[in-house]
Amino acid sequence: MIVTVCDYLERSAKKFPEKVAVQGLRLGHIEAITYAELNTFSDRFSEFLRAQGATRGEFIPFFMFKEVDSIKSIFSILKADCAYVPLDCKSPEGRLLSIIQSCKAKFIIVNERSASLAERIFSAIPTLKIINISEFVSDTTFVFSASLNISVDLAYVLFTSGSTGTPKGVMISHQAIIDYIGWCTETYNITAIDHVSNHAPLYFDNSTFDIYTSMAAGATLHLVPEEFNVMLPRLIDWIEDNRISIFFCVPSILTLMLQTGRLRTERFVELKHLICAGEVLPTTTAKKILDLFPHLQLTNMYGPTEITVDCTYHVIREADVTSSTSIPIGKPRRNMQLMVLTDDGAVTNERGAIGELMVRGSSVSYGYLDNYAKTQEAFVQNPAHSLYPDMVYKTGDRVTIGEEGLYYYCGRLDNQIKHLGYRIELGEIEANALLLDTVLEAVAVYRSSTSMFESAICMAVKTTVPTDVRTLRAALTSVLPPYMIPGHFVFLDSDFPRTPNGKYDRASILGLFV
Repeated sequence: MIVTVCDYLERSAKKFPEKVAVQGLRLGHIEAITYAELNTFSDRFSEFLRAQGATRGEFIPFFMFKEVDSIKSIFSILKADCAYVPLDCKSPEGRLLSIIQSCKAKFIIVNERSASLAERIFSAIPTLKIINISEFVSDTTFVFSASLNISVDLAYVLFTSGSTGTPKGVMISHQAIIDYIGWCTETYNITAIDHVSNHAPLYFDNSTFDIYTSMAAGATLHLVPEEFNVMLPRLIDWIEDNRISIFFCVPSILTLMLQTGRLRTERFVELKHLICAGEVLPTTTAKKILDLFPHLQLTNMYGPTEITVDCTYHVIREADVTSSTSIPIGKPRRNMQLMVLTDDGAVTNERGAIGELMVRGSSVSYGYLDNYAKTQEAFVQNPAHSLYPDMVYKTGDRVTIGEEGLYYYCGRLDNQIKHLGYRIELGEIEANALLLDTVLEAVAVYRSSTSMFESAICMAVKTTVPTDVRTLRAALTSVLPPYMIPGHFVFLDSDFPRTPNGKYDRASILGLFV
């Protein structure tokens, strides 16, 4: 019986002890670990963490580049009955420190590649102990004791963009993952012979699919080197060389790979499933993929981090790319229910309805870590069932229901966007810009396009002194990740356009960049 996600590893270690569980590149060299080795190491390192004082239910971040050590850290933290928090080594120092503070972390796990950077950023926190996993000697000194965790305990916290400038920590339980992964392995028929890629960063929720479908099936997980995200020809070769059969990515990566001219019908013969999620999949991209690779199944999935990766799916058909201007996000997966909250306050599932998508089901998050106000806003009582507790998640996404009962994405209700696969609050960009001494006003807008090269975050700014784009961009780079830096700026001397009720007229501001 699967009670926690660690049971996936335990089961596969018994069935396939000598099979490679995880493989990646480290400083240009292949590194790999078998199921037996990963299971034994995580048993022992989890006991080491307990010996250091780690207690059930606490949050332990790990700070390292995507390597085998990352997966070792994840399972060690989980076996210590704690929840893991992946950190991005490229994030600004202030953002990282904010996450550490939110987690009230006592420990952070690093390895030899990230240790010096971690010391520079985190050593000033007297209550935080830095543990270098590379220095751990895996011997019989530490003998694994039974895990106390049950399915309702937290497995991880992923931090997403927050509108106030502070990231929000989404709390996901073991049960939420287990329910999702059980559906995934059945739907995509993932078995021990598969080679599953991990393209997404580990702090991005798509990685949940990659890691745990592999562990559940006894497949091999291949960690895509981070530098291949900007070296698309090498990524294409990597998929082929590693005989990848399951590839999950954001649609913009597919678009970029197509533009290299190196995708040909005779390639990717072992690829069975190509899965997209995280942003809108352009119809033109889907059509080109289907034309090139008729043997594979292309699936469009949708879901915010708060519902454990994805809550809808749609296997793309020829009709979707020839007679439709947009690809459906599909129908709900198992144990998930969708509802549309219309503009007049009605809750419906009728075809033709349009409104905010609300989601309920077994994979919905517990809410935001240490943020009761935001949790209360997003996780609400089901308006269709007022007589007993029944929480639903308000996605903030507008959808419509098509003739076949398929759901279609219609955009955001607020200023949250999806850009390059990342969920971004424009308000967070604005909040950080307004912290700069020279900035009086700042409004961020998003120029959306079917071409990822024309889609861009744009910002209108009013400053106290003349400022150039290079200076402003450099200042924002010190506090925001690269994918949140606006691509275009306009400096205003006059008042910002406003609506009759006094709010910024974002449509007019967007018009400055068209």
